[in-house]
Amino acid sequence: MQAVSPSALTDLIDRAERADPALDAALNALAPSMAGNVAPLRAALVPLAQAQIALVQANIDIGLVADELRRYQKFAAPGKPSLQIVQLRRQQATVKQASLIARQGYAQATHAFLRDSGLTAPARRVPTDFTTAWLAKLAAAVAAA
Repeated sequence: MQAVSPSALTDLIDRAERADPALDAALNALAPSMAGNVAPLRAALVPLAQAQIALVQANIDIGLVADELRRYQKFAAPGKPSLQIVQLRRQQATVKQASLIARQGYAQATHAFLRDSGLTAPARRVPTDFTTAWLAKLAAAVAAA
């Protein structure tokens, strides 16, 4: 599932923090089991969206560093790697570590969101995929309103 853009997630966070009626209407439509009480869902939404922003940014960083490393390795002379390539490999390792931390943080935020909001992920579906799709639906519903 494709993640929501960071700007859409930032908009959701802003709307959740100021209790926007359009967001509440979208939450009621996506979670009818809440019976109009969307305050816990709105409160649980903020950390989940922040964790997904971190994950999206980490994935963007991985792509940028990998592209730059490929560009320099393409024209590198055989033998001992240049200092620039060594630095890019270190940067790549650092970015991969940050991505793993962001992925773990998103998984923890997903479980906290599902626990605090009262929603349940369908059987045989990874909770992180469920919340990614759920956030995409919520962002689309809020944008349409």
